[in-house]
Amino acid sequence: MVFVALASLLLGLTLACFVVLVPLCIGLDRVRSLLADRGQFRRRLRAIAPYVGGLALVLLLNKGLLVRIEAFSRRYGVTAAEWIYRIEGDFVATVQALLPDWGLYYFGPAYVLGYVVLLTFPFVAYLFAASSRPLKTLVAAYTVNYAVAIVCYATVIAYGPRNYHRIPGADPDAARVEEPLLDSFREVTQLTARVNVETNVFPSLHAALSVTVLLVAVSTHEEFPRWTPVAAALTASILVSTMYLGTHWATDVVAGVALAVGSVAVAGRIVDRFDGGASATGAAGGGAEAVGATDGQSADGGSDEPSAW
Repeated sequence: MVFVALASLLLGLTLACFVVLVPLCIGLDRVRSLLADRGQFRRRLRAIAPYVGGLALVLLLNKGLLVRIEAFSRRYGVTAAEWIYRIEGDFVATVQALLPDWGLYYFGPAYVLGYVVLLTFPFVAYLFAASSRPLKTLVAAYTVNYAVAIVCYATVIAYGPRNYHRIPGADPDAARVEEPLLDSFREVTQLTARVNVETNVFPSLHAALSVTVLLVAVSTHEEFPRWTPVAAALTASILVSTMYLGTHWATDVVAGVALAVGSVAVAGRIVDRFDGGASATGAAGGGAEAVGATDGQSADGGSDEPSAW
């Protein structure tokens, strides 16, 4: 019951954010133009369907094997928390000490609501892009992030800094890292426990996926100039929140950033490969994939020239 209430609240707040972001970052004229052309909209959905299918498969695999992955990592994984502490020491505790207590009321929502908005809004925004490439790249990068994370979580067992003092062999002189979100709103675990376990901290997927969104936002800045600073602000807030809330080490965050950079690069190669193959097939077949596309439009409904929408 608590989960349903929290999920409903999160959904409602996310939709409220969308109500603000759609006219601000996409523009109502752009939205009306595409929705008026149902054929164009359907072609865009068909173009991204294989990418969304790949992401759904990886997410289902992650969810279905969550308990088994944790069990495997506990039995065979490399214990990382101790060497992570040797690398960065009390950095996270210092971050918590430097930020005020009331920061919880900013970084807590940023970690939960801001993260959901940051990851989901681009799905809507890039439906209205001039081509389907940004959305394909984003979805492919999400898939690569999750796929690599699954492997890391299976092979590396690492507790976050808030749990470090509970680990056998932990440095007794280590500064205590607090867990302000859980201390104040323990119910939030009803949401987080559905998608994660406490040993899945290296790398930080909050960091990886947030930076992924930012990198794609930067690449689409010319088309969506107002979304870039919003994505940057949310990403920065989320990166800090992962440490302020005691969830991740700075090492996890750095690893997440590196994973994001690599994932976006790989995603670009994937899109190039599949789009190139589709174009060649369409050309060989007399342009069969371009049925329904007008002059200046690509087979997937994206325009090769700046579009009015």
